Amino acid sequence: MNETGDSAKRPRLLRKLLADLGIFLVLSAIVLGTWHLISPRSSPINYLLTPEALPAVPHTRRPDTLDPALFTGRIAEGYQIARARPELLERLPCYCGCYLTDGHQNNLDCFRDRHGETCDMCLEIALEAEKLARVGYSAEDIRAIVDRRFAPRKGRNGN
Repeated sequence: MNETGDSAKRPRLLRKLLADLGIFLVLSAIVLGTWHLISPRSSPINYLLTPEALPAVPHTRRPDTLDPALFTGRIAEGYQIARARPELLERLPCYCGCYLTDGHQNNLDCFRDRHGETCDMCLEIALEAEKLARVGYSAEDIRAIVDRRFAPRKGRNGN
């Protein structure tokens, strides 16, 4: 009887598990779809559809960056660039993954917190942008160079 009772419970348990999974998937689709409708350039759907060139979404109110005096060397230089050229960095994406993990929407966001201190890619993007701007490249050209240099490409890094 115990064996029969257990085997009768398994189909019910499986149906319940599948129903719960279905509800989870539907709710996830609703949340992602709504996010994409409200803010398409910052949604994970956009990232999944265009992994080779991320959007760079400026904020309505530009975020404050941390004081470069808190840091030394190249890191301080990165934070100084963020202070001096926020209009440029907010037009550049960051390809390290902070777009999804930390909610950063552009390279400037990497310097509003301590992320720029620990992420070589964020720092390299800012340093490269500054170097290019100093010699006269336009923001559009800098964006194209950053995308070519830092964006993951199929066939590169095992992708």
